[in-house]
Formats: sequence, structure tokens, C-alpha cells
Amino acid sequence: MASVAQRGARPSRRSVLSALGIGAGFMTLSGCGALGADGAEFSITAGHATSTDHFHHRSFLKFKELVEERSSGRIAVSVYPNEVFGGDRELIEAVQLGNLELAAPSSSPLAAFAPEMNVWDLPYLFDDRDHAYRVLDGEYGTRLLDDLTRFRIKGLGYWENGFRNLTTSGRTIESPEDLRGLSLRTLENAVQMRAWNATGANPTPMAFGEVYIGLQQGTIDAQENPLPLIESQRFYEVQRELVISEHVYTPTPLILSSTFFDQLPADLQDVVEQAGADSVTYCREQAVVDNERARETIEAAGVNVSELDEETRGELGALMQEAAEPFVRSIVGDASVDELLETVEAER
Repeated sequence: MASVAQRGARPSRRSVLSALGIGAGFMTLSGCGALGADGAEFSITAGHATSTDHFHHRSFLKFKELVEERSSGRIAVSVYPNEVFGGDRELIEAVQLGNLELAAPSSSPLAAFAPEMNVWDLPYLFDDRDHAYRVLDGEYGTRLLDDLTRFRIKGLGYWENGFRNLTTSGRTIESPEDLRGLSLRTLENAVQMRAWNATGANPTPMAFGEVYIGLQQGTIDAQENPLPLIESQRFYEVQRELVISEHVYTPTPLILSSTFFDQLPADLQDVVEQAGADSVTYCREQAVVDNERARETIEAAGVNVSELDEETRGELGALMQEAAEPFVRSIVGDASVDELLETVEAER
């Protein structure tokens, strides 16, 4: 289960498409004067880091279906899963540079490019999914998406990633003290790392494609992810404890190259934007279904599943928030965080 990074340098888009036998006929926007794949005027290449079993892949296929149908074939969409074009960071860079049209990275790595996205990494921000949706889809969340244009990125909406939960190789977590000294794989995000450091854990950033091997070989003791990713990546095979902690809700912005979007005619811009909005609804529906299925699969595999009680969640939340909130304020400013917290409270 070696990752692309372990096998060598990340392949370029051109080399990947060439190896797949479609490079010659695959037209990017730079060649939009000629017809692309299947006679389309424009081509969207979408890359993502998850497997074909994950609901993100189905959501990309739904976007493809909507765009191709509503554009009457004027736009062709190709979807490449499993880190073909790299992990989230590489995907974001490729979209910025216009080397890739579409991706759906977690908001956490996106924050390295668009600092305002750090606000979504605040621990225990949302009560439940519907609470998160109201904030994300409201004025505050929409403004953060619109601001991505400053970084040559067009935000089409917030897909679901979900609440993150903790797995360990065997250590039971019943109080914050149980986290002390735990080598925990986290996202490459300074907010989350500071939050985990405050608990006494040892947060260790690691590329997503390397996590399974890291757990298997004991390089790391634990990891945290939404349940569908824990299930689709089969982390439960090498982790015997699952703690339903729901410590952070990380959305997944659906992002498009603004260079590509700006050169589309107005009618096709409308098609892409509406398909993006409709794919948000689809993705969230699929996330709920997969979350329930993932927990059943993990429990059936013999993993011990426990839930933090309210007192422990409160203690853990206080530790993590005390470390994370001042740091986020130092990045985005007091006004933005205050507005977010006011919005979060108003939408309860």
C-alpha cells in the first residue's frame, strides 16, 4: 500500500494523462480553440486523494454527470482518485497554477494558501452537521469561499468531510490525560497541531497516503479522521480502538481554477456553478449514509468503539480551544474570529 510519494516524485498532469493513453486527445483550456475529448469545447480534470469507495469519488462523478448533461457535452469532465495528482497540498497548488481544474481538499491544508480557512479548525465549533451547514452556507462561510479568488481559486461550495474521530492501536482514551505521549498523525495544519499539543499528545503531520503504513509499522500510535475515511482507508485493520470524539468538523471546499472559470462563456459558468451547488447537496447526503455504514463496518471488524462523555468532551474542548483560538486570532484577526463565534452562536 505504498503511496505515490514512496515510489518516487509526483507525476505531472501531462505524464499521467500520457501514461493513461489519453494525452494526445485531452485538450485543456489553453487549447480551447480546438475540440477536446468527445468533441467537447472545454475539459475539466478533477483530482482527489480518496479511494473510489469514498463518497467524495461519487460526488465528483455526480458533478461530472451534471456538468456534461447541462452543458450538452460542451464540457467534458475526467475524475482521477487515489492521489494520482498528489495529496491535498499538491492538488491545491495545481489548481492555483491552472494545471488542474478541479479538486476538493480539506479546509485544513487549504488554510496554508488561504489563511482565513484556519477558522474551521477551531475545536468543538459546531454542535452537529446541520449547525455546521447553516454557518458554512451563510454569509460568513460564503464570504470565505468568495475570498479564495485572491489566490486564483474559485470556491463552488462546501462539500462534507465530517467530524473527526480518534483511533489508537490499543490505548483506551477516557480522559485528556490518556492522550499524553501519544504519537498522533494529524493534518499539516498549525491550528490542529497546537490544539493536540495542549492535550499532551505528540501531533505528527504525515501525508494521507502514508498513514496506513505508518500505523502498521508503529511509526505513529494513532490518527484522527472522519469515519468514512477510517473505513475506506481500512485504518481499522491496524487500529483497535475508536473514540467518537468529534473534536473538529473540517469542511471540504470544492475548488476550481479561477483561470479556467474566467475564460468560460457566461452560460457555461452558470452550468459549473449550479452543478457545484447541487453536488454539495448530494455530497452531504452521501456523507450521512456513509458515516452510518462506516461505523457498522468498523464495529463488525471487532474494533472497540467508545464515546467521550460530556464531562470529558468539555475538558478536552477547553484544553484544545485555549491553545487554538488565540493562535487563529493571530492569523486572521480578532474581528473575523469574533464574527465567526457570533454567527456560530446565532445559528444554534
